[in-house]
Amino acid sequence: MMEYPSKYDFFLRFKPIFDDKNHFVDYLLVDSSENFQNIIDVKIEYLIGKRLSEIVLEYGNDVFGIKDIYYNMIPNTRRKFEKYIPQLKKLYSINIFSDDKDYLILFYNDISRIKNSVIPDYFSVGNGVVYNFNGKKGFYAYKDRLTGLYNRDFFEAELSRLDSPRQLPISVILGDMNGLKLINDAFGHEMGDRALKRVAELMRKVFRKEDIVCRIGGDEFVVLLPQTSEQVALNIAKRIKEKCLVNPLDFIKISISLGVATKTSEEEDIRDTLKKAENRMYFSKLNESKDAKLSMIKYLKDKLEEISFETKAHYERLKYLCLMLADKVGLDEHEKEELKLLCEFHDIGKIGVPQHILQKKGALNDDEWEKVRRHSEIGYHIIGASREVMAIDELILVHHERWDGKGYPGLLKKDEIPLVARIFAIADAYDAMVNERPYKHRLTHKEALEEIERKAGTQFDPNLAKIFIDMMKNEEYEYSKNVYYS
Repeated sequence: MMEYPSKYDFFLRFKPIFDDKNHFVDYLLVDSSENFQNIIDVKIEYLIGKRLSEIVLEYGNDVFGIKDIYYNMIPNTRRKFEKYIPQLKKLYSINIFSDDKDYLILFYNDISRIKNSVIPDYFSVGNGVVYNFNGKKGFYAYKDRLTGLYNRDFFEAELSRLDSPRQLPISVILGDMNGLKLINDAFGHEMGDRALKRVAELMRKVFRKEDIVCRIGGDEFVVLLPQTSEQVALNIAKRIKEKCLVNPLDFIKISISLGVATKTSEEEDIRDTLKKAENRMYFSKLNESKDAKLSMIKYLKDKLEEISFETKAHYERLKYLCLMLADKVGLDEHEKEELKLLCEFHDIGKIGVPQHILQKKGALNDDEWEKVRRHSEIGYHIIGASREVMAIDELILVHHERWDGKGYPGLLKKDEIPLVARIFAIADAYDAMVNERPYKHRLTHKEALEEIERKAGTQFDPNLAKIFIDMMKNEEYEYSKNVYYS
C-alpha cells in the first residue's frame, strides 16, 4: 500500500492505460488506502484491477465523485473540488493530481465539520409534507436548486414510500444527458447549467403531476412513475427524446440517454428495478453517446465557420498540403488519418473565444491574444470529452507549439512535439500567409516559402521545412498550386 498524507481520510490511485498506438484509453485502479474498505460496503479486492470506466458504470450514482473527474485531467496538473456524499452523510474535499508517471491520485478529506452549514438537513416524508428533522417545513431541503426538480434525497424517500402493492406497476426512467462536459468546455459552465435547466423544463412538460421527476447527479435524472406499465413508460421516454431533439438551446443540440424498467409484482425488489433501468440507460448511452458527441462536434465546427474567418476551403487546402508532406516523410495510414482530422478540427476550441474577437478586423491587443491562445486547451477538452469519437485531443493541444520551445501552451520543443503536429504547423502557416485575411495582406507563393525558410529552426522543424520548400518548388506542384491558390 502506498503511504499518503495523514491529513487525508483515504485515497485512490489509478494507472493510465494506453493502446498499441500509445493513445490514452482509460485508468486502472491499482491502489487505495486500507481504511477505504471500511468506508464502502465492498471489498477493495473486488475493485482493484478494474477500469475507471467500469467503476463509473457499476457505481453509476457516482458515490465517490469519480465521474466528476473522468477524462478531465491534463497530465501533471492538479484539480480540487468538493462533493457531498449522502450515503456517508459527509462533505468531502477531493484533491486530484497526476504524478510524474501520469498515475491519477484522488485524496479525500472530510470537511463536514468545517462546512456543516452547507450540508442539507435530512428529512422525513409524511402525508405529502416535507419536514426537516428539527420540525420545520423546508422547501429547499428537497429541491435541486439549479433545475427546481426534486433532488436525490427526495427521490430516495419517495422510492421507499411508493414501493407498495397499490402503486404497482411502478416504472422507473433513468436519464443521463449526453455531452454536458463538452458543452461546459466549449461554452462554459453557465451554458452547461442552462442546458441542464432545458432538460428539466422539457421533462416537466412530459410528466403528470403525481410523477416524481428528480435530478440526482451532475447530468443524471430519474423519474418514478407509480401505476404505470413498462410500455407506457417507454412511450414517455420516447417523447422526452423527441422533445429534446426539436428544442435546442440556442445553437446547442440537447440529447439524453434513457433507460426504463418496471416492477410488476410485490416480490420484486425495487432496487433491482432501479439497477435494471440504470443498466439499460448505460447500454443506451454506449450506443447513443458517440453519435451525439460527433454530431455536437460537427455542429460546433459548422457554427465556428459562421462566426469566424475559418472556411471549409481552408480545411481542404490544409489536408492537401499536409498529405503531400506526409507522403514525403513516410507517415503511415493511421498517422495520415490523425493529420486529416487535425486539419479539420484544430481550431474547434475557438468556439469558446468571444465572437467579437474572432471577427475583429484589426490587430488584437494582449488581452484578446491571451483569450485566443486558450483555444488549444479548450479544443483539447472538447475533443478529450469525446475520445471515443476521435483521439486527436493531444494533437490539438500542441498544434501551436514551436521548434524552439516558445510556442503554447506547453512550451514543448523539438522532438517533444509530435511529428504530425510539426507537419501541420508548416502547412497551416503557409496557407495563412498566401490567403487574404482581414488583419493582413496575403504573401506571394515565393514570399511565403522564404518566410518558412527564415523561420526553420525557430518556429518550424528545420528538416521538415526544407522538405516542404523543395516539394513546393517542384514543377509537379504547379497545377495544384493554381487550383488551390489562384
